[in-house]
Amino acid sequence: MLKKILLVGTLLCAALFASTKDSAQDRIPGYDFQNKVIRYERNQKNCDSLPDGLEKDFTCAAAAYYQGDFEGSLKAYESLLGKDESLDKSILSRIARSQFERKQYAQAKSTIAKGDEKFPDDAGWKEFAARVRLDLNLEDPNIKPKAKADSIDVFLKNYGDDVRVPRLRYTKGTLLEQAHWYKAAKTAYLYVIAHPSEYGDAAWKALRRIRSHSIAETLDEKITYTSRLCSKGFHKECLDLIDSIFAIDAVQVSGRDTSKVPVLKTAEDSLNQKLPPSTISLKNRISLWEFRAAAYKNLKQDSAAIRTYEFLTDSVDSRAAWLQSLVRLYRANGMTVKAAKIDSQFQAKFRFTLQNANNIWVRAFELEQAGKFAEAIASYDSLSNPRFKNSNKVKWIRFRIALCYLKQNKMDSAIIAFNKAKSEDFLWSSSGARMFLGDIYFSQGKAEEAKAAYLDCIKDFPVGYYAHRSRIKLIENGLMDSASVPWLAPRDMSDSATIVWIRSIQKGKSDSSHSEARYKMAQKLLDFGFAEEAFDLFHAAKKKNQDRLDFLYSYGKLFLAYDELIQGYALARKFQNTIPRAFLGDAPRGVMKFLYPMPFKEQIFAAADSSIDPFFVYSVMRQESTFNYLITSPANACGLLQIIPPTAKKLADAEKIQNFSSALLYNPYMNIRLGVRYLKDLLKEYENDPMYVLANYNAGPRPAKRWQAASKNMSWDMRAEEISYWETRDYVKRCLGNYWVYTEVWER
Repeated sequence: MLKKILLVGTLLCAALFASTKDSAQDRIPGYDFQNKVIRYERNQKNCDSLPDGLEKDFTCAAAAYYQGDFEGSLKAYESLLGKDESLDKSILSRIARSQFERKQYAQAKSTIAKGDEKFPDDAGWKEFAARVRLDLNLEDPNIKPKAKADSIDVFLKNYGDDVRVPRLRYTKGTLLEQAHWYKAAKTAYLYVIAHPSEYGDAAWKALRRIRSHSIAETLDEKITYTSRLCSKGFHKECLDLIDSIFAIDAVQVSGRDTSKVPVLKTAEDSLNQKLPPSTISLKNRISLWEFRAAAYKNLKQDSAAIRTYEFLTDSVDSRAAWLQSLVRLYRANGMTVKAAKIDSQFQAKFRFTLQNANNIWVRAFELEQAGKFAEAIASYDSLSNPRFKNSNKVKWIRFRIALCYLKQNKMDSAIIAFNKAKSEDFLWSSSGARMFLGDIYFSQGKAEEAKAAYLDCIKDFPVGYYAHRSRIKLIENGLMDSASVPWLAPRDMSDSATIVWIRSIQKGKSDSSHSEARYKMAQKLLDFGFAEEAFDLFHAAKKKNQDRLDFLYSYGKLFLAYDELIQGYALARKFQNTIPRAFLGDAPRGVMKFLYPMPFKEQIFAAADSSIDPFFVYSVMRQESTFNYLITSPANACGLLQIIPPTAKKLADAEKIQNFSSALLYNPYMNIRLGVRYLKDLLKEYENDPMYVLANYNAGPRPAKRWQAASKNMSWDMRAEEISYWETRDYVKRCLGNYWVYTEVWER
């Protein structure tokens, strides 16, 4: 049943939507997508369908504006000024922006001046005016590039949380490069690279372009560039640059004066005295040596990596990460005696560190999988020392110990251990313990105890992976019929009744800034095509109401209803993190649909066709990006389904997409097309086994195939627990939990 689950419901839905194909909308940059696609289509639809009247006129003006027809929007908004005084500020802002886009710069300045006079104390207007003035400066041919870059700095100093910050930071770099301020340009580009966004690749190319000009660099500038180069995976180039840095340093450094007794006040002074003299700071030298060791390791030059780590541990310090790397390299190369020696050194110095907690966990997990249960239990149990309390591994030790007993068929010991795990305050391990207790009781013929354990699991964490497995077990084991099982979202309520329910489970009262009048004005702004202004109104009330469930739900649901996905789902996540988890089992359907939305429905169903359940796509998307299509991970995974550029290029070739670039991954439609193609390919590869499709998506093919091969004779539940990568094991269960919630909330 679980292998077929990915096709459920798909055949009924696929025919409703057109097939995926190339379109101009797939090519729109991510930062323009919300305006040029979502907001344009929403307002154009209203423009076409609304009866004649003021609202229709406003939506037609907004459609022209978001489409880029600024001549039409300017004419329309000028005719609307004064028709509704509550909207005049928004109208003036659109007039000024339309004039700017039409290169009517003098008129735009005049409009801004009118707004300054009419709204002298309005913070929202001041910020808008500052944005337009900055854009006017950037377009002014009489202002030099360096002065334009300085104007960006002034704006960011006052409005550092502006949504355009990544673009402005990158623009600053290009302006400084144009002005031949190469050092400052490199600094600007490095800042962009260090803060992941859709401009990261362009900034990296610009940085390499500047360096190709053979511009003189200081050693510090070379070192800063090296850190980015090495972390980007250019391992050979990284090594060459490090070698050149140390070669230059050797030429520049003066000999050490041995005629004087050195004054050694700190440990750093002593270490500097022990190491060869250098013009490079000790901190930077250590970083370079670390990068060198890591590059050798990544290039599979283990001997060179071992020599470098040995130098670091012998001559600099016996740091935890270096010792760990040495132990792994020694073991990988059959140097077991040396590995044992360094491991003992590590244990003596770093026994209660997070690194050692991870080491102990990995060792215990390996022992468990090897069937050495007594040793595994002893290793897990050693993590119960209170000094390990900061490690997240501690929250799972009782659960894993119980599994060790279960694997040996020592049921009494397993029950005791699972009951201990059940008392953990960590909801995932305690939820899992409840489910496995139900399994044990059922295997012993204790039907009532099994039923109680499964129901306890469902009640404790209703939206979790283990809760759904418990629901299925209640039915499959004949303990309850499907109609009696406590599925999610059993109640359909009106919007007003849902708000009453939400307010009944929260304490205190809202701040006065969360008023019905403000909410209705925000809705009006959205209706009339002023999305940005609606957000400004929301933010003015957010500070004092951001922990209020009714506030989060009201505005989040409003934004999602208007397809303002990033803002809306951010509030949904905040809502889920705030509401007590036990209430989710009895939550109204509207609340659950708010927490598990279905954006981009047409595109996802079209891409899915009859090959994959769209709910499965949503479950991955929710976990990967939290529906933020502009997001970039530290590993350079991009967009809604978090695809890395090399994988995206292969998928684009398979889809016969011409002129593909990684920047297109921030376009939701393109990302969906490629991401769904990837999931469909993985489903074929893993014969519709969702567990290892997800494992591959997270960890790659090699470990996923290893886990699949090792689990052929295991039950579904044990297979999930035997995934050896901590992050992947968690990821798989969260995605499957998402999937089952989607099916219960939207289909049941």
